Amino acid sequence: MTTFPNDFLDNFATSLLGSKPSYENPRHRDILNAFTVVQDLEQRLLTVLTAPPQPDMGGAEHWEACTDLLIERLVAGRELSLLLSTPCLSAAEEAAADAVWETFGIDTDEQCCQEPAEPAACLLDACSNVFAELGDPHAVASADLVDALRHLPGTAGNHWRYSDLTQARLAQLLAPHGMQTRDITLPDGRRRKSYSREALLIAIGVCTSC
Repeated sequence: MTTFPNDFLDNFATSLLGSKPSYENPRHRDILNAFTVVQDLEQRLLTVLTAPPQPDMGGAEHWEACTDLLIERLVAGRELSLLLSTPCLSAAEEAAADAVWETFGIDTDEQCCQEPAEPAACLLDACSNVFAELGDPHAVASADLVDALRHLPGTAGNHWRYSDLTQARLAQLLAPHGMQTRDITLPDGRRRKSYSREALLIAIGVCTSC
């Protein structure tokens, strides 16, 4: 049963009209969630920009917070654009597409398992080590990943050292590798903005379908 916009009213309408219950398309839910995140970040950014600086926060810290929020908003907007522009194929359509490739003698599984053209970035290796230290869970919260990476020496990417990482900066560094946060329920029961292990493996170049 769909949970948007109102579960109770939807159930009532279905019973009243005697119609079949409607079910969510997970991809549509992802788009809706991404749009909600963009709206929330824009509101937070507007609030920070228009609010007077806090007494315990210097001007540099205030603008750094604004910059981090702006970067996070740009990353969220990019994620929403990708979701809106990516075609959604049904299982039958995907099978038909695979059949077309087979007519040209292309083995999609063989291509998938080839070694990556370039070595994985150091940041991806560092993220992989964090996952391994935590027992390779299916996902790690963005905040937890940042906390673990901050203890590392050296530069994470661009001009940021690992010790200076924030969630927004990590999102900017991982976005070019196709890694985006999702609302994921973690093994400890928390539901947080998290990075999935599958997305990390794909970014490194490891085949996850074999």
